[in-house]
Amino acid sequence: MATIYDVAQECGFSLGTVSNVINDGPKPVRPETRRLVWEAVQRLNFHPNAVARGLARQRTQTIGILFGVVESSAIVINAYSAAILQAVLSVAAGTGYNVTHLTTPWRGADESLAFFRDGRTDGMLVVAPPTDSDLLPALASLNLPLVAVSGATDQARLPSVDIDDSYGTRLVMDHLLALGHRRIAHISGHPNLVSGHVRQRVFAECLVAADIQLRQEYLRPGQYSPEAGYENARALLKLGEPPTAIFAANDEIAVGVLDAAREMGVSVPQDLSVVGVDNRPMASLVMPSLTTLQQPFGQVGEEATRLLIRRIAGEEVPDGVRLFLPNLVIRESTAPAPVNSTCHRVQLTH
Repeated sequence: MATIYDVAQECGFSLGTVSNVINDGPKPVRPETRRLVWEAVQRLNFHPNAVARGLARQRTQTIGILFGVVESSAIVINAYSAAILQAVLSVAAGTGYNVTHLTTPWRGADESLAFFRDGRTDGMLVVAPPTDSDLLPALASLNLPLVAVSGATDQARLPSVDIDDSYGTRLVMDHLLALGHRRIAHISGHPNLVSGHVRQRVFAECLVAADIQLRQEYLRPGQYSPEAGYENARALLKLGEPPTAIFAANDEIAVGVLDAAREMGVSVPQDLSVVGVDNRPMASLVMPSLTTLQQPFGQVGEEATRLLIRRIAGEEVPDGVRLFLPNLVIRESTAPAPVNSTCHRVQLTH
């Protein structure tokens, strides 16, 4: 196995320069020098702290958790990531493992992969990795025990745990269609997450199955925020034929929709039905209370952690996705489609 001395010889720089680059030391290093050092590290498959660990496979009793799209500073205030993290901590504490939250953003394999080679964790949970990133295949190349949460398993062969977003979307659409809605809009979340792609695809399939033409103007890309819900709802409600129902990708988007409807004089649910996702505490507190999908995030986080611990222990854990089913919580924000729904009486504000 390569050592730091081999790396120095390979790239032609001093041991001190190589150490400074690998350990991100305080001394300035020219970009070209840094590039040549890391190229040598990759060619030799050098693991920076392998010497410090005596080249031995020692257990750290530590699980790493890396969030793909949620900013590190927002982990504890984001409903999804906070619920996953809480479940991970609960299982880890009960099985004698520590948890390390890896806060360094992923910037591609060339720049970031070396950071994960030093054996600081026995295995890693990757939560909501973006579909347009090399994060999963790059980490899988390290042969480190790995489990994905809400990840695209076609990017790498590994176990994954997720919510059944296809089933959940059908629950929402069946509810709205049964209420007589024919003009249904969808405000999606992050476009580079698996859940967003699945929900939009199944949303369209449900319309086709109900013999309803998919209107492109009813598909609105957004982010998981009230601001995204507000702006997209205003655009939808200004259409010549506005929707009579809006399926929002999470409760925060749905709250923004409620705000826009209230401001524009559109009554919920008499003129407009609104459905969210997640069943956050706010969903039962807003007026009208929000119909939403209850997501079993706790079960997902617990299962992913147990699978990872089994992989760390050397057990055979088959690749593939384990899915947990959401359920629809019906509250006051949905009602039968208005009888005369040619258009809403919208009071436009500036």
